[in-house]
Amino acid sequence: MVKRNPAIAELLQLQEDLNHLLCDLTVRVSGEFLGSANHWVPNIDLSEDTHEIVVKAEVPGVAQADLEVVFQEGYLQIRGEKRQPSHGDKVRYLCLERGYGKFYRTIYLTIAVDIGSARAKLAGGVLTIMLPKLSNRRKQEKIIPIEIS
Repeated sequence: MVKRNPAIAELLQLQEDLNHLLCDLTVRVSGEFLGSANHWVPNIDLSEDTHEIVVKAEVPGVAQADLEVVFQEGYLQIRGEKRQPSHGDKVRYLCLERGYGKFYRTIYLTIAVDIGSARAKLAGGVLTIMLPKLSNRRKQEKIIPIEIS
C-alpha cells in the first residue's frame, strides 16, 4: 500500500495557485512588467557529423518571411520576429504565456564551414540549418622538403 504524504498535496496546490497568480499578473500588466522586453530566444540543438554541422531552432509560429539567417566571421545568427495575432477588442486574455516579438540567437562556430553550400529549411516550427564542413587542413599531413643553402 502506498502512503500519501499530505505535505506533497499541499505543495502541489501551492504550485498551482502560484501559477494562476503569475498568469493573472502577466495579463493585468499587459506586458508592461513581465515580458516587457518583448524579446524571446528560441531553443536550439547544435550537432555535427563527419560532413556537416546542423543547427535546429524552435521557431513555432514564425513565418518564413520573418526569419533571417546570417553567417559572418565564424558567427551564425538566427534572427526574426514572432508576431502576435491581432484579435482587436474581441478577446481578453486570461493567461498569456507564449513569447512574441523580435528575437535573435548567435552561435560561434569553431569549425570551418562551406558557407556557399549552406542550406536552411523551415518545417513544423523548426528551422534546420545545414552547414557543410570544409576539410580540416590542419589534420592533413604534408612532408615539407628541406632545402640546403
